[in-house]
Amino acid sequence: MFRNTRKKQLRNRVIAAALGVTVMTFGIWLNYKDQAEETPVENTVKEIKITETEDNKEEPSTINAPESYLIKEIDGVVKVFLCDENGNEELYLITSIPFELLSESDQKLFIDGVRLDTEEDLGRFLENFDS
Repeated sequence: MFRNTRKKQLRNRVIAAALGVTVMTFGIWLNYKDQAEETPVENTVKEIKITETEDNKEEPSTINAPESYLIKEIDGVVKVFLCDENGNEELYLITSIPFELLSESDQKLFIDGVRLDTEEDLGRFLENFDS
């Protein structure tokens, strides 16, 4: 009588553990897949090279630095693009700015697009809209 109950409890624990492992594995797989898709955007890096002038003073010069940043709304999402001197746009950042909650003037601003020259300006600009 007791043996049968113990076997059922053990079987139920094994099934619950297997189900838990399956759910955790599926969750890890989903998160890994999302991170793999976002990696190229997050790994955008500016290279800085130090050059020496005739006076032996060090002065920074940038290589692969973007000409400017373009902030605009696409499909209801505010996105930031890197723009080079040729006018090519590359996705840099997808913001968490709730576009539908912005005022009409701010929405028009993002629809038209905002161009900023430095990363510091970009950070200050986005701080005003991000909640």
